[in-house]
Amino acid sequence: MKNGMKSILLACTIVFFAGFLKVVDVDAAGNQVMSIDPAGVEELMKSDNCPIIISIVTSRCRACRQELPVYQAMYDQYKDQGLGIFVVSIDFGYPQAIQQIVDRLDLTFPVYWGGDEVMNAFGISLVPYKFVVQNGEIVEQVVGAWSEQEIKDKVTGLLKSCP
Repeated sequence: MKNGMKSILLACTIVFFAGFLKVVDVDAAGNQVMSIDPAGVEELMKSDNCPIIISIVTSRCRACRQELPVYQAMYDQYKDQGLGIFVVSIDFGYPQAIQQIVDRLDLTFPVYWGGDEVMNAFGISLVPYKFVVQNGEIVEQVVGAWSEQEIKDKVTGLLKSCP
């Protein structure tokens, strides 16, 4: 009888915890956040894209999160015309927090995690922080949020100056 109860208890425990496990189909996995260091951020600025917006964010920043769907819409509309949008999270210690947001918003542009190494290398103390790069040169550094219209205006204006 004791063995029977143990077996039932074990089976119930397995079923209970199985409900909390998430099976991930690697082929169906979305955009995976990858680590980046300061040199990698500098390489993003030199990419072939024109224009480039690199937005430094944290997962806890409400303004940062509000800009992400607008970036996605701009990316979808203008990526074939050369627009590069890159997001770098400076969340402390781990990329999981930004990965949850990437998954929830179904973001398809590149998202990286640089942590405090990127934050310190670029002297970033407030987010969102944006680098605007045009033809390989930083043309603007912006602290603070952009409205949806500001993002649209910025992107369309920058696209006019690309080769």
